[in-house]
Amino acid sequence: MPTPVSHAAVGFAIAAWTQQAPPTTRVCVAAAACAALPDVDVLWSPLHLAVTSPLAHRAITHSLAFALIGALIITAVFFSSETWREQRSRIALVLGLALLSHGCFDALSRYSLGIEFFAPFSAQRFRFPWTPLGDPSGLAGQLTQEALVVFLPAVVIGWLGLRIRRRSSMPTP
Repeated sequence: MPTPVSHAAVGFAIAAWTQQAPPTTRVCVAAAACAALPDVDVLWSPLHLAVTSPLAHRAITHSLAFALIGALIITAVFFSSETWREQRSRIALVLGLALLSHGCFDALSRYSLGIEFFAPFSAQRFRFPWTPLGDPSGLAGQLTQEALVVFLPAVVIGWLGLRIRRRSSMPTP
């Protein structure tokens, strides 16, 4: 069960490597927020919605449609100035990938009924055949596993992306 912090680290890493060089902090932070955004559905978990509800956890907010629409809206709202005009479609793609990464990582977890990747068109839930995330020994083991398998690698990959890509875009003397 990746936490929002791990999802955000993955989104940051995606942006560090996929946006136009040099990567900007603004796009990296937006991608980190996008990668954590699908878990907004936990806000209405006190309503005890049925698993079949499109608003249930890992339903519509984890879908491909949500990623596409979310990326377009977030890009239009936060990158609407003329400064971003030439990069806008690339930024939307980066944010879409960050949003999609959330569902993919959740589909790697052992618990839950899966992800509704095709909501609102289908209520079918999917999990990947390989589900390495979710340590059955308890919360401490699960958080340790997540830190070692998802969070730390994402932080290192994101840091390397920023460092290498910023350096490679600097003019040579």
